[in-house]
Amino acid sequence: MNVRYQPVWWFGIALLAILSGCVKDNQDDTDCPDEPGEERVRGIEISFYSRTACGTTTTYPEEIRDLMIGIFDREGLLITHQEATDVVLNAEYFQQIEVESGLYTAIAWSGLTEGLYEVNELQDSITTRDDLLFRIKRSANEAVSIQGSRIFFGESAAVYVPENTNAGTAWEEISVNMQEITNRIVVIVEGLNRPDDFEILIEAGNTSMNIDGTIAQDETLQYIPVYAEEENTLEASFTLLKLETGYNNTITVRHRESGMNLFSGSLLGALLLMNPHVNLACDHDFTIRFVIDDTCQCGTYAITEIWINNWRLHSYDTQM
Repeated sequence: MNVRYQPVWWFGIALLAILSGCVKDNQDDTDCPDEPGEERVRGIEISFYSRTACGTTTTYPEEIRDLMIGIFDREGLLITHQEATDVVLNAEYFQQIEVESGLYTAIAWSGLTEGLYEVNELQDSITTRDDLLFRIKRSANEAVSIQGSRIFFGESAAVYVPENTNAGTAWEEISVNMQEITNRIVVIVEGLNRPDDFEILIEAGNTSMNIDGTIAQDETLQYIPVYAEEENTLEASFTLLKLETGYNNTITVRHRESGMNLFSGSLLGALLLMNPHVNLACDHDFTIRFVIDDTCQCGTYAITEIWINNWRLHSYDTQM
């Protein structure tokens, strides 16, 4: 061998050894070329928490025991979805979903109990974020009782998943703030001589919801109450879906036999939102208390006070 070519020959051998001995120590290693057939994995790592617009404390609601997660692209089309059961939220809990490079948003729901709600099946590459997700089961003009049900909804900020030019894994981390969209309302009527002669009705057109957390158009349905009676007092407990103005939210207290109303008005405009301390985005438990008086002891009632969550609204001169 000609000695003039020996240094070049040895340099080539050394370079080949360096390349063949390259080790990928972590998923972000850019020094090593991909090995033939090695799988590339990229996607989104999603964590979950809860914090209302009125508070600064982060919580992990124990009521969230399941998750339905959808990943939507920049056009609002469902790319992929998955469900999780036996969920226990905490600071370390997360879900990983593989996706191709692109801009995505994660939407999550929890609490859609099969026996209470009609839930539409999610279909990848077909479902959009503004499609109907579920509605309360119903019979005639009455919604089934959803007493005890708690539904949570959340949506992440948009996240971009870049092209992963390296073998290995790369997860873009995002978080979803899960907010409750169910509400509990207790209506108390004090001062009735015969409480069982009266009924309390709440009607609303908010019994269906879209995937993006907005209320879907629906017929106005009656929510079924759970009654409790004490001497001179009638109490009714309701569980409702998301409360917003513009969806025919009404409340009525009326005499069963005659149909005469002791009170009838907007649940939000005439009652809940009259309390300056109520914020529908943060509050989900409400007590409405009517205090009435039979002025002539003859069954002719007048509402003397209305209280919303221990805040006195005002007095009425309404008579029946």
